[in-house]
Amino acid sequence: MAFTFEGLNVYQRALKVAETVSGAAGAFSRGHYLLGDELRRGAYRVCQQIAEGTGRWPRVEQRGAFSDARGIVLELVPLLELARRASLLPVEMHESLKGELETLSKMLTGLIRGGEKKEEK
Repeated sequence: MAFTFEGLNVYQRALKVAETVSGAAGAFSRGHYLLGDELRRGAYRVCQQIAEGTGRWPRVEQRGAFSDARGIVLELVPLLELARRASLLPVEMHESLKGELETLSKMLTGLIRGGEKKEEK
C-alpha cells in the first residue's frame, strides 16, 4: 500500500460504508435527491478526512482531522433515520449502516486518543 491510511481498518470500513450508502442513495426518488446527496457526500467525506488526518503534523492537527471525520459520522445518523422514515431504506439496511457508523465512531475515537492498528492482509 502506497499510503498509510490505506492500511487502516477504519479507512477500509469507511470505504465500505461509502459504497453501500452511495448505492442505496442512488435509488432514492427525485424528490429525495438532496437527502441522498447529503448521505453520499458525508460518507465520502469521512474517507477523505481519515486520509487527510494521516498526512497532518503535528499530532494535534491529525486529531483535528479525525475529530472532523467523527463529527461527519454523527451527522450521517439523522440522515439515515430520515431516509428510513421516508421508506427509502429497508429497515435491515438502516440498522446495518447505523451499526457500522457506531463502529466507525468508536474507531475514530481510538484514532483521536492515540492510534489504530493497520489492517492485516
